[in-house]
Amino acid sequence: MEENTNAVQEQETKETKTEETKSKTAEKKEPEVNVQDLMNELAKLKREKDKAASEAADFKKKYRESLSEVEKASMEKAEKEAARDEELTQLRREVTINRMEKTYMQLGFTSDEAARMAVAETDGDQEAKIKILSEVDGRKKKQLEQEFFASRPDVNIGGASGTSYTKEQFESMDVIARSQLFEENPTEYNRLMKL
Repeated sequence: MEENTNAVQEQETKETKTEETKSKTAEKKEPEVNVQDLMNELAKLKREKDKAASEAADFKKKYRESLSEVEKASMEKAEKEAARDEELTQLRREVTINRMEKTYMQLGFTSDEAARMAVAETDGDQEAKIKILSEVDGRKKKQLEQEFFASRPDVNIGGASGTSYTKEQFESMDVIARSQLFEENPTEYNRLMKL
């Protein structure tokens, strides 16, 4: 029984070593990437691209030469119309962006936010619109908080008297009255000292 177990273990060990040897051999067979080979391949592809562009230009030239005067005029007219249509589309896009930008500025966006939002709206880029809106909301929230804190009156916290004094009243107090104010309402005392 032990002999069978040993034999099985030896067989498994041999199979494991064989698999490791095969994987190491497979790893070694992968070709190494050489920068010079890549540069040569890139140069070859560039030459082929240039050759194809040259052939296309030659073909276009020969094709134009083979056309009659009417066909040439028709082709030039179609090219001009295509260029005009492209320019018209671009101008319409710019007008739409300008209109939207003005609208967004009226809604309280900064000029940069309005410009980015108008482009995103025109292009239909929902992710950009959401990002811009979250930026605007954050900015407006901070601005409202600052306005709120600036506009609210000072809060009188604690103190026995609960009254507030003007600077003139505080200056006219004698030392005993000031000491009493300090004990009863230190917040008011500190506020008056800062004035």
